[in-house]
Amino acid sequence: MRTVALALVAAVVVAATTAGCAESSESTGTPVDRLAEARAALPESIVKAGALVAGTDPTFEPMTFKNGTDYTGLDVDLAEAIAAKLGLSVRWQTVSFGDLLDQVAKHEIDMSISSMFDRAERQKKADFVNYLNAGTSIVVPKGVGDIGGMAGLCGRRVAAQPDTVFVEMANAQKRDCRKRLTVVPSDSPSADVRDGKADAALNDFPIAALDVEKMKTLELSGPQIEAIPYGIGVAKDRKTLTAAVQAALYALINDGSYDALLAKWKVKEGALRTGSVNGGA
Repeated sequence: MRTVALALVAAVVVAATTAGCAESSESTGTPVDRLAEARAALPESIVKAGALVAGTDPTFEPMTFKNGTDYTGLDVDLAEAIAAKLGLSVRWQTVSFGDLLDQVAKHEIDMSISSMFDRAERQKKADFVNYLNAGTSIVVPKGVGDIGGMAGLCGRRVAAQPDTVFVEMANAQKRDCRKRLTVVPSDSPSADVRDGKADAALNDFPIAALDVEKMKTLELSGPQIEAIPYGIGVAKDRKTLTAAVQAALYALINDGSYDALLAKWKVKEGALRTGSVNGGA
């Protein structure tokens, strides 16, 4: 790893609103290119390889999935755009979700990007550069509109995939309802709403957003519930790499590329502007 002054790393991390473009040093007035600083701070092994090794579990459309043998999805596009800002390519590896952080910690992969929530327990294994807010979304027939969150499920048939947190959420709300809430176990919750088998469905925001894009008779009802950020995981002992990924993400936000990718994958409502490190809870 290259020797980099701690002040340089701190500057890259703190420069939230200016990364990716030149800014003037307060002391000298000389333009400072934060993205160039981030590239200079990259670990020597990554510079020599010319690529970031990224691990993902490609089973979560539209975030990360396989199209034939090709990796695709928002996570994939975003990781490759970040790498490009750093003058690198990406070498993808399929890793089971539960093994991602262990491989990050062992430097078997340089980063994980697989729609992983940034939670305090996970921060013990890795640092997370936050890139998208995601929570639970309610899907309803088009024209129903905002039913008022979980309380609005009272009196409705609610489809949710078995053995998920969504069943737990629906049952918890059921106890507070005066009107009967019926939980409808379903492997395709949105499709059940479309087909009239349920009045509403609960699912992860990215999946729900894709469902309403594909099923034109459906819509999302109100804002996401309990949204927290997804994070790109980097080993805790590779602070310069974390700083570089963060600076590249800011550059994508500043030049509009980030918004374009979210629009492409129909998840604009999850946009983050902070790009913070370990901003989850």
